[in-house]
Amino acid sequence: MNSIPLKSTIKNGKKITILTCYDASFARLLESIEVDAILVGDSLGMFIKGDVNTHDVSLNDMIYHTRAVAQGAKSTLIISDLPIHTYETNDLAYKSAIALIEAGAHMVKLEGGASLASIVSHLKTKNIKVCGHIGYMPQSIKDMDSNEIQTSLEKTLETILEDAKALEKSGADMLVLSSVPENVAKRITQEISIPTIGFHSGSSCDGEVFILYDLLINSNTSHDLYLNKTSAPSKNSDVKNLLLQFMKNHS
Repeated sequence: MNSIPLKSTIKNGKKITILTCYDASFARLLESIEVDAILVGDSLGMFIKGDVNTHDVSLNDMIYHTRAVAQGAKSTLIISDLPIHTYETNDLAYKSAIALIEAGAHMVKLEGGASLASIVSHLKTKNIKVCGHIGYMPQSIKDMDSNEIQTSLEKTLETILEDAKALEKSGADMLVLSSVPENVAKRITQEISIPTIGFHSGSSCDGEVFILYDLLINSNTSHDLYLNKTSAPSKNSDVKNLLLQFMKNHS
């Protein structure tokens, strides 16, 4: 399994679709609908563990959920997040990445720009596929306060094009653009050759990544930055009504 199918998708004029997943059952379902890739995100800290951010997600957490997803998805590209404090040096990054690869991941994702170029290059010398992540980077924000998020994002945008090019040059196979203005995301997509995957960054990227729980229910974990408030309540009601009807039918 590698990223070649994603490049083929782009050449065929189709957008890449990636969905988050943390367990075998949903992984099996996503594979059955032929999603292009599955992201085992450190967002599990909020969606699975109930934390307020991703900072308490451990490598062991990521290994556990990556292994679970790999049990359910046998032929789909699996991308796993390297959690916070697990890729600060070349050796640490390699040990962490290998642990996720052995658990079933085909690619690892890390947050950061040009400062991570040497880490990415090192992983590539070890034949590990890498997905970059720039723009809004949750691992760099402790409090999910909208003002702090906006300030951090504005600072990131000052060098985002240079960061994208540095990650590509260092060998990154793919790049997530998170909460990046659409005109900026479009320019980055035009100026680099690796696939760009947008997360709330408009429609100009080569593909998009979506959080499964936000598609299904109002999970109350997106902290207003991402949540579509007009559609989320109806999604929540749909799932709740389905379960209520089930309970009624079996009571």
